[in-house]
Amino acid sequence: MKTLKLKYPKINKWRFCVLLFIVLITSPYAGFSQHFQFNFNNTSVSQALAKVAKETNIRIAFDNTSLDQFKTSASINSGEISSILNTILSGTNYVAEYKYNTWLIRIPPVEKQLQKPTTKRISGTISDIATGERLPYASVFIWDKNRFIPSTVDGTFSMEVEESEEAYFQVRYLGYKTLDTIVDITQLIHPLQLKLVRKSQNIETINIQGNSLEMLKVADDAGHFTYNPHRFSDLPNYGETDIFRSLQFLPGISARENSSQLNIRGSSADQNLVIYDGFTLYNLDHFFGVFSALNPNVVKDIQVYRGGFDSRYGERVSGIIDITGKSGNKTEPQFYGGINMISANLTAELPLSEKLTLVAAARRSYADVYSSWLADAILADKFGQTQRFPEANNVIQPKFYFGDFNTKLTWSPNETENFSFSVYGAKDNLSSTNNSDKNFVQINTEDNNEWGNYGLGFSWKKQFGTKYFTHLQLGHSGYYNNYSNYTSFEDSANATTTPEDQITNEENKLIDYFISLQNTYFLNQNHQLKFGIATKYNKFSFYKDADKDFVYNSLKSSAFLFSTFLQDEITISDRLFIKPGVRLNLYEPTKKIYFEPRLAANFKVSNQLKFKMATGRYFQFLNKSASEQDYGYNRDFWVLADGADHPVVSSNHFIIGTSFETKRLFFDVEAYYKTVDGLQEYLFFANRDRQDDGTPPVAPPENPISSKFISGNGTAYGIDFLAKYENTNFTSWLAYSYSKATRNFSEINNGENIPASFDQTHELKWTNIYTYNKWNFSSLTLYTTGHPYIESSEKDDNFNTIRTYKRLPDYFRVDFSLNYNFNIKKLNIKPGISILNAFNTENYLDIYVRDFNIHNNDFRETTLVKAQDLTLNFFVNFRF
Repeated sequence: MKTLKLKYPKINKWRFCVLLFIVLITSPYAGFSQHFQFNFNNTSVSQALAKVAKETNIRIAFDNTSLDQFKTSASINSGEISSILNTILSGTNYVAEYKYNTWLIRIPPVEKQLQKPTTKRISGTISDIATGERLPYASVFIWDKNRFIPSTVDGTFSMEVEESEEAYFQVRYLGYKTLDTIVDITQLIHPLQLKLVRKSQNIETINIQGNSLEMLKVADDAGHFTYNPHRFSDLPNYGETDIFRSLQFLPGISARENSSQLNIRGSSADQNLVIYDGFTLYNLDHFFGVFSALNPNVVKDIQVYRGGFDSRYGERVSGIIDITGKSGNKTEPQFYGGINMISANLTAELPLSEKLTLVAAARRSYADVYSSWLADAILADKFGQTQRFPEANNVIQPKFYFGDFNTKLTWSPNETENFSFSVYGAKDNLSSTNNSDKNFVQINTEDNNEWGNYGLGFSWKKQFGTKYFTHLQLGHSGYYNNYSNYTSFEDSANATTTPEDQITNEENKLIDYFISLQNTYFLNQNHQLKFGIATKYNKFSFYKDADKDFVYNSLKSSAFLFSTFLQDEITISDRLFIKPGVRLNLYEPTKKIYFEPRLAANFKVSNQLKFKMATGRYFQFLNKSASEQDYGYNRDFWVLADGADHPVVSSNHFIIGTSFETKRLFFDVEAYYKTVDGLQEYLFFANRDRQDDGTPPVAPPENPISSKFISGNGTAYGIDFLAKYENTNFTSWLAYSYSKATRNFSEINNGENIPASFDQTHELKWTNIYTYNKWNFSSLTLYTTGHPYIESSEKDDNFNTIRTYKRLPDYFRVDFSLNYNFNIKKLNIKPGISILNAFNTENYLDIYVRDFNIHNNDFRETTLVKAQDLTLNFFVNFRF
């Protein structure tokens, strides 16, 4: 079945408003003549229909193969679409019927006696027509029955329909052209194979108009987004296409220039579960957050849940980022990659046989071999060398590189079964020297920091009949962070003073092993059951010392987590859908069962207006402990809950929202409130146990202690608003968030509420992408109120702490990007330029604090981290 969608007339744009707060409104119609003239001479009916669709701007769905056998010769002069179509179809057994905003060309159904309709369960697969790659979480609509169902992670679907009638299917997937087709249910024997065509502006293709240039899709479930990874490279960036930083453009996900970490709706980044092909990613960024730690070239699908997620997901209390990797091109080898001023990457998709495919990718920066001015500028900014505040006067000379790789092998023995094995690894290495002069003391430091992420997973997906699907996953993943510092002090005012040194080390390691089995059973057309079990084994260690002789902490622990879940997706009516569920966790260290009820619902007032809600209880058994602003990049570290010193984190979510959609405009607003218990901070005295002359103690003292973990709670609430406009060549969305996130610890500020480190009251993000022939233009405007930081902090011997908080200045930045597509035979080349902070606004991102004690003299060194100035980056991507 072929659908042609044609270009709408030119839109009329309203003028832009003040301070780049721009809302784009277009008129849905423009005047055009309603009188048409066509001349056909022995033309196939399918070609005639295609010409009519193109010249009249209408949607026509028809079977291209069947209608090719009919010819038409006619001269038509009419203003009525029905008259034009009926003239073309004259002499065939087909008729034109207008339904669902589409002209359906079909054979009239045979009249049948009234009888109770029988039902039939049908199943099928959804894939890319060019590569054969299965498309997960596609939307399958049966308009005759007003039914909707998403495909599974393996691109399969199953639904129950009335057997006595034809059904009009519409299949949608973000970044692909909508497929319209009519299926005769009575003649259907084998599973449907629905193949979609990817939207592309690449050269020498037939441009079928009417498909909007989609970047993101808001799901019916509260808090749920689907994001299109194929357009990442068109957004402004530092050269490498970035997954997690692109997600920061969505409402409810805080944007921070110096981090790819995701702070979702007032929660810390460690409270999000990030899954890639089933295994967990514990560290999300390279190069101080400039790049994501996951290569976007291997990503096929991204599902984002900003809270209120269903019982399939556990282990975290804030959000879920579920990423599916590519399985590879089944038809021909493909190679693609790119190079920019910081790094280079290469990806290969290889069909090893008709049923076996391989995807392999690698990236590496080369600043350790050749450092461009851009790499030097970013390092200088991230270390605070270019700050303009007088408090920081140190000079830092950093060296840095990163690398990562991905490999995925997929075997599909038949249409109902799939095996895959995925491997991932990433590593960052940072070293720096720092020379400064404080109070006539010359301070020389050497810092070395190495951290990394890795994982591997095996997956087996199987469809049994048309009602039952199962998905088995097992694997292993981990994270490590090793930091060491050497500091020497020399009294420049007294040459006879003997220089002294301090050596500190910090290590954090985390590993897990997991196995899970998830199942889907279609009970009937109104009930879809999902259930499963999972087991995870976690092991962690944390070590911190000072001055060689004193160990703050040396922690090691491990734990098993056993989980099971059950949920029912219930279609009560054409308008009301609810999703109750429950998840149970048995946590080995506490010997307790943790009960997590979940409920989500959406109500469709009309095709344009919908209401939604979600609520649930969530537990987290592995989290990061925050520390005061000390020096270094990875200042927080992972700990494993034990129910005592390290409590199990719990959270309650409450979300309500509504969305309204027209032909090209979409509005969505959600309000949320959540509570969190079991939050942790790590307090320590940097120089508590030094002797009076400033030298290290001879032996570690027994009392008093020099570090302590404290526990508290927090709340977060806010409103997220999204306005989105999409047409064939242009997409734009405006995201605004109002939020507040606070934390409460009895040991800090006498138990008063303190701001979370990522709290920000207002955030405005405006993103645009425009495609014209071979060109792509994009822009990003970002405004946020400043994040809080600790100006001063004083602790007594019992760790009761008094802090003074201030906020960094508000942040404002505008970025632009431009790239061009062209082909040299089979080689597609895409050179481009990004202009970051185009107006060169002065922004500050963070603050580092380091406390020193020399000759019984305590003093603090403060480094404010300045944001990037006006920056140009050039890149070239290629594909063949």
